[in-house]
Amino acid sequence: MKKLVWLIAAIASAQVRVSTDAGTLEGISFQKDAVFLGIPFASPPIGPLRWKPPQPPMKWKGVRPAKTFGAACPQSDATYNQTLFAEIAPDYPYYKDPRMDEDCLTLNVWSRNIGAPKPQPVMVWIHGGSNIGGVGSLPPFGPKLAARGVVYVSLNYRLGALGFLAAPELTAESPHHASGNYGIVDLIAGLEWVHRNIASFGGDPSNVTVFGESAGGVMICYLMSSPLAHGLFHHAILESCSCQSYISPELKRRIRYEYDQASAEDAGTALAHAMGASTVKQLRERPADEIVKVSETTPAVMNFLYAGSTVDGWVLPQQPARTFAEQQQMKVNVLTGSNADEGTVALGVLGEPTLANYRTWLQHQFDTHADEVFAAYPAKSDADVRSAFLAAMDDYQRADAVRTLARETVRAGEQAYLYYFDYPSKGAYASQGLGTFHALDLSFVAGGFFRKSRWGEPNSADWKVVETMTGYWVQFAKTGDPNHAGSHQWMPYDPANPQALELGSRVKMIPAPRIRQSEVFERILKARLNETSRK
Repeated sequence: MKKLVWLIAAIASAQVRVSTDAGTLEGISFQKDAVFLGIPFASPPIGPLRWKPPQPPMKWKGVRPAKTFGAACPQSDATYNQTLFAEIAPDYPYYKDPRMDEDCLTLNVWSRNIGAPKPQPVMVWIHGGSNIGGVGSLPPFGPKLAARGVVYVSLNYRLGALGFLAAPELTAESPHHASGNYGIVDLIAGLEWVHRNIASFGGDPSNVTVFGESAGGVMICYLMSSPLAHGLFHHAILESCSCQSYISPELKRRIRYEYDQASAEDAGTALAHAMGASTVKQLRERPADEIVKVSETTPAVMNFLYAGSTVDGWVLPQQPARTFAEQQQMKVNVLTGSNADEGTVALGVLGEPTLANYRTWLQHQFDTHADEVFAAYPAKSDADVRSAFLAAMDDYQRADAVRTLARETVRAGEQAYLYYFDYPSKGAYASQGLGTFHALDLSFVAGGFFRKSRWGEPNSADWKVVETMTGYWVQFAKTGDPNHAGSHQWMPYDPANPQALELGSRVKMIPAPRIRQSEVFERILKARLNETSRK
């Protein structure tokens, strides 16, 4: 306890200042890092600005403290954030007092290059959490990446119904005749802030890499699909991204998308009815936590929120999958991949691993294409169901999507690097049979962060994988090519000979796993895209 108090006192006495276009910030100097926390990149999206595109941050006079994280955007469960802050604080004591508030459009910067003559590459982290949870301050990548010679930025974006709700009245009041996608335009505003200001922190605005996992990777896919984001970043790392595998809801037209058959505006109407509101003004007067609670208990709204975006004609002119298929996406080099056991965290959706439940899940997920998927991922008895389901889930939600992303990147004239992460979990994770589960890569990609309460004490083998993956990620951010001195050669993706770099206990190029089986999902996606075109 005395050590922690001393460290906090040391932080308070070690300060550093930087000027931005909104005013001067005073951060903290901790160990070798200059750290700036809770920097507003937009005005608070509250009151009349709820469900509006982000507005410029308000300027301030004098010096604004930037020594504590901004609030997480409203979400139903803050326990995870609180638990991680407590585990991180002994090493980085500025991880304290996590809070949640609708005034949440802030970002954080770690740098060891302020005032240096040569700017460093910039890495911008976009967090995951199914677009209904998460916060930019987690995981604690900043110190480790700043030590690797990059300026690191993490940022928040609006979540859930507060970040993605579409509604007829919102569409009518918009000069773009569009609604929804507020979380996406938040990220665009954050990247615009980076371009205007990151040079003051020692960063190079002409060399920006965005990276994200799960929903964070999906958000990058949307950014690559949006003309509003073109030119705001130069390389992209998408870990376990899935936006290449499904149909997004459309603003007004009712189509079958990933989780429902409806329009995006239908979700807004459903929320208003569930809250007993007849106007957007009334919804804007309701507390944020009430909106979160009601939206997550209204199936029509949650089905929409899990889809994560709206084809609105402004932010997303068309289906992202079609944008990539037509090579109309942002032209940047891409590093992407998936984990060996992505589906283990989703076993709960199956219930008991029986043939009947497997068939029911296939019917719910794929409708008229259910038999095609069953033929590709068959099960003869209940004993076969778990492995069949996991293989189908791994490929459908992640592996096929990232391979498609890599292929369309190459077809667009850029280079793609595909990985396959296969490193078994340990500790409490292993006892649950999770394997190389969804999001496990985040323990390794940016200098290493292991939850000792779940993983145990990391050993030399763990740190070797950390060094390998972090080396590739940072080098890719610096040059657009992950290969560097001493690394195993990572070959660019070749659609004619689809291979991936296996990352784990061994590092080597391997044939992309189950690529023939997973072609069924590409056929289904193509059929659904054709169906939306005909409507």
